[in-house]
Amino acid sequence: MPVTEGDRVITADTEPNHQELASIWFSIMCEPGDEFAGYIRHSLGVSTALRFVKAGNSAELVRQLTQARVQDIGTARFGDLNRVAGEALARWTPRLSATALTQSHDWLKRSKSWLITPQSEFWPENLNHLGWAAPAVLWGRGSPMALTATNQSLSVVGSRGATNYGAWVTGELITELRPFNISIVSGGAYGIDAAAHRAALAAGLTTVAVLAGGVDRLYPAGNHELFDAIIANGAVVSELPPGSSPTKWRFLQRNRLIAAMSDATLVVEAGKRSGSISTANHATELGRPVGAIPGPITATSSHGCNRLIQSGQAELIQDDDDVLNLLGLHSRLSSIDFDPTDNLGPLETRLLDALSIRPIEPTTAAQKAGLTIVEANVAFTQLNLAQLAVSTEKGWARLGAT
Repeated sequence: MPVTEGDRVITADTEPNHQELASIWFSIMCEPGDEFAGYIRHSLGVSTALRFVKAGNSAELVRQLTQARVQDIGTARFGDLNRVAGEALARWTPRLSATALTQSHDWLKRSKSWLITPQSEFWPENLNHLGWAAPAVLWGRGSPMALTATNQSLSVVGSRGATNYGAWVTGELITELRPFNISIVSGGAYGIDAAAHRAALAAGLTTVAVLAGGVDRLYPAGNHELFDAIIANGAVVSELPPGSSPTKWRFLQRNRLIAAMSDATLVVEAGKRSGSISTANHATELGRPVGAIPGPITATSSHGCNRLIQSGQAELIQDDDDVLNLLGLHSRLSSIDFDPTDNLGPLETRLLDALSIRPIEPTTAAQKAGLTIVEANVAFTQLNLAQLAVSTEKGWARLGAT
């Protein structure tokens, strides 16, 4: 994939600049969600921050933060900066291995993959809302252009042990989003994640899978055919370098990216301790709307969703209109099953029941409806205004009757 000025995508044919190389180092040496790493990157610039990290002097690093006049906000968040900086360097320094960088670059060379930094125009802007917890880079397979589609997107998450109900609801709702070109973000896991990706692919929508390990280790392996389809039609991304294994911590941190990349999060099925609840919590922390599909109170796979709704953290989702409202989009008027008779009063309802497409004398219609002629005349007027009945030379007739 060629790289042009302004759409910086690092591939096998691209030499990273100093800033991009520094971002790659942070990806290698830091665990996902390391806010102190984000703090020094934002405060000193990624290249300068890396230089002081490599120097291994925590006191000098803190001195630079003080000179940049950002020590107060750092202290407010982390406490004693000298202590936190020392602990951070102790975590990061063992990973400052030239071998790790070489292995990552070699993998780029021998695979059709890429990586982007926050300076790339393909970078999902929504990720910046994570602040210091935003990733330093995104490693990816597929098309980086798929990430720009996440500017109008929905995260769909749920139980790995999805029921037939959950998988069906997921497919139905995503299919209905086709006219709005909503991209679907999920985690590539078994169950609801996989159902969401498959529904998006079938509907011709862009879909992005966010992994908890390196993009060279597509996990779970049983979804390899699905991952191949996502790579061919969307993107698979991770903040971790190639070779990284998924862990419990990385799964939880991965969920913050799923929540951040989208405008809203939909939880289809979730148990009490489901990882999908953490995705919903991340979305709430970011101020993003959360929706949940209700389920039977006897189904353990719905306990989490029902609790989200009960607590008010999630909106109850019943159909595609609810999903569109969750995304802040207007519902499709054509999809609303509007019945003009819903707002009729009892007199108008009785009189309308007495009418047909064949004209009938007013007195006869009143008699059939059990109304006085005065009551019928009032009802006739209301039915005419509602365009449900019309007066002809031969009497009153119902409009739209079959």
